[in-house]
Amino acid sequence: MEKNRFSGVVLRPLCASAALAVVLGLPQVAKADVTLSQGDGAVPSVIAYLRLDAGLRFSTDADLYQYNGGTKGRTGTVVQAGGNDWGTSMVGVHGASELTPDLSAIYRVESGFNATNGTFNGNGNGATNSLFNRRAYGGLSNKQVGTLTFGKDMSLTDHIWDFDPMLKENMSTATLVNGRNWNSVNDMVGYSSPKWGGFQINGQMSFGNGDGSPAYKTTKVSNSYAVELRYTVGRLDLQAMFDEVQDSNGRLDSLYAASDEATLAATLDLKPVKLFVGYERLSAPDASLGKTQDNSAFNNGKGSTQYAGYNVVNGSNTTGVYATGSNMGWVGAQYQATKDLVVRGAWFYTNVNNHGGHANLFTAGMEYYLSKNAFLYFTVGEVMNSGKADFAADIGAPPPQAGKSQFAGFNGISIQF
Repeated sequence: MEKNRFSGVVLRPLCASAALAVVLGLPQVAKADVTLSQGDGAVPSVIAYLRLDAGLRFSTDADLYQYNGGTKGRTGTVVQAGGNDWGTSMVGVHGASELTPDLSAIYRVESGFNATNGTFNGNGNGATNSLFNRRAYGGLSNKQVGTLTFGKDMSLTDHIWDFDPMLKENMSTATLVNGRNWNSVNDMVGYSSPKWGGFQINGQMSFGNGDGSPAYKTTKVSNSYAVELRYTVGRLDLQAMFDEVQDSNGRLDSLYAASDEATLAATLDLKPVKLFVGYERLSAPDASLGKTQDNSAFNNGKGSTQYAGYNVVNGSNTTGVYATGSNMGWVGAQYQATKDLVVRGAWFYTNVNNHGGHANLFTAGMEYYLSKNAFLYFTVGEVMNSGKADFAADIGAPPPQAGKSQFAGFNGISIQF
């Protein structure tokens, strides 16, 4: 006879799984999960979720030479089908198995995809053939000790989602760092503590990717690691985080791919208004080098990172100058206008190589909920570049010419369960 779904032995695995999402600080990827199997003690629960995001995007003053190899100096307005602009489409399954009243075995597999063409997203390391390109981990969770996981997960930098007034859309904290803060991590060991009086610590390390340089073969422990401190008191939420990602030879040679990242951020929830503020520092000291550790040239002896934007024409850096550091700050607000309407806006500013190139991004958007599982979204923004910076207003759209401004927007529907 089937047990009542609300009985203790059935409910506990579901509660453990829900608690895990809170402990790990995972973004709320769906409004309502679908329970495929409730589980029963040691038999794990199976809970599925899906989000589909699709719409349109446009951007003005796109540099057509960078975009599609058009005539140098020409610009134009580009209209595209948009997938993943508000948030990535994704599908996943998670669950928990109760081993003892205090200890649960947990798991999660999750893959992101582009709804415009049905293809998988990249896995954070350039590959697009991963079945589970966002998460594939298992572990143990204890209410008193914390949660330990092994496998593949989103980087702790993804937790900036909680402190981003634009929810890490394509116009958000990710835009002016070219997606540096939404990586995934392979070969991962992660730990999340319980909350102690509002304080929580999260840690993450990645093993076994690289060691291509003899200088690192005997000393290198991890090619990436991150630590995050969170403190919540009343309506105030604070975050301090440090993350390092090395290339396969242990270098910090790409500002937006292999670098140090430090973040300080805070939110104040005044209901119906929520305020946001944050700062993010990137450092890639090896990006100015023209030689690898074994003295062989890489990228024609010029280094490895373009100056400010993220597009490189014909595989080479067109400026001859390489970014080694950037500082980004932001302020913003979210307003719950009605039970169905959320309005948000923000200002982001970054400078690269001590004002060699800098940019301001002003953006505003809204979500209108048709139901608890579906909403329409609309976001617009303008980026104003200076110097050699050529950031796009929408990280998924073609950028303008260096030092030029760009106006962009996207709209669509998100359906999730």
